[in-house]
Amino acid sequence: MKSTKSLERQLQAQLAINLVLVMVLIWVVGNVFSYAIPQETSSHRFRWMFPILASLGISTILLLQRSIIRNTFRQLDGIRLELQQLKAGQISQLNEVVPAEMESFVKELNHLLRLMHDRLERSRNALGNLAHALKTPLCWLQQYVEDLDNPTAVMQCQRIRQLTERELKRARMAGLGKTLQDFDPHTELPMLIHVLRQVHLASPQIDCTICPAITRFGDREDMLELIGNLLDNACKWARNQVVCRVSLENHQVHIVIEDDGIGCNAVELQQLSDRGVRLDETVAGYGLGLAICKDIVQLYGGTLVFARSPSLGGLLVCASVGLRT
Repeated sequence: MKSTKSLERQLQAQLAINLVLVMVLIWVVGNVFSYAIPQETSSHRFRWMFPILASLGISTILLLQRSIIRNTFRQLDGIRLELQQLKAGQISQLNEVVPAEMESFVKELNHLLRLMHDRLERSRNALGNLAHALKTPLCWLQQYVEDLDNPTAVMQCQRIRQLTERELKRARMAGLGKTLQDFDPHTELPMLIHVLRQVHLASPQIDCTICPAITRFGDREDMLELIGNLLDNACKWARNQVVCRVSLENHQVHIVIEDDGIGCNAVELQQLSDRGVRLDETVAGYGLGLAICKDIVQLYGGTLVFARSPSLGGLLVCASVGLRT
C-alpha cells in the first residue's frame, strides 16, 4: 500500500502559494491607493499606509499559516482514532495509508502487533493443548496411586490435576474474544459467568452488578485471569450464592466478590492478606489461583483485600485496579 504525500512537502507548497497570494494582494492594494490618492499627498500617505499594509500582510500570513498547519496535521487524526479502536479491540492493525513521515512507524507498529498476537495465541493454545494431553494420563495415575494407599502421592496427583483443570478453564475463558484489547465488563462478564456455570456442575446463583460509568479498564487477558480466578474460587466454596460487584471510585475500579460458603477464620484471613506471602503455600484450598490474582493486582498498583462477607457469611475479596491514563 502506498503512503500519502509528505507532510513537510504539503506544508512547504501551501505556505509558498499563500505567501505569493498575499504579496500579490498587497501589491494590488498599493497600486489602487496610489491611483486613488493625489500625487502631492502620496508621499505623506505612503508613510502611514505602508506600516498598515505590512501589518495586515503579516497578520494574514500568520493566520493562513496557522490554518494550513492545522489542516495538514489533521491527517494524523485518523491514526489517533485507529489507535483508540485498536485499544478497544475493534481492529487488529493500523491502516498503512499514512503520511510519509508516519509510514515506517505505522509499519513497525503493525509488525509488533502481529508478533505479539501470534505469540499470545501460540502460548494460549500450547497451555490448552498441554492441559488436554495431561488430563487422561493424570486420571489413570490418580487411580493407580489410590490403589497403592499412599496419601502423599494421592494429594500430589490431585494438586497436578487441579492445576491442569485450571489451565483448561483459563484457555476457555481467554478464548472468548480477541487478544490485545481492553477489558469490557459489560460484555465480558456475562460470557465469563456463562462459562463458569458450565464448568461447575452444581453452579451457585451468580449475581453481577456493574457500575454504568465503567466502560473499559485493564488488559483483557489480565482481567479475565483476575476475575475468572476470583469467581471460580467463590463458586468452588459457595453453597448457593455468589455476588460480584464492579464499581468505580477515585479513578480505581473495585471488584468485590463474595460467597455464602464457610469462609476463613481470622488466622487464615491474616495469612491471605500478608504482604509477600505466597497464597499457594499458606492456606489450603485457595492455592495458585489467588496467588496469580495477587500478582496481577500488584502489576496494576492496586490492592487485594480479604475479609468475611457481612451479608453472606463466606469469603469476601476486594480487588482494586487503577485505571490507565
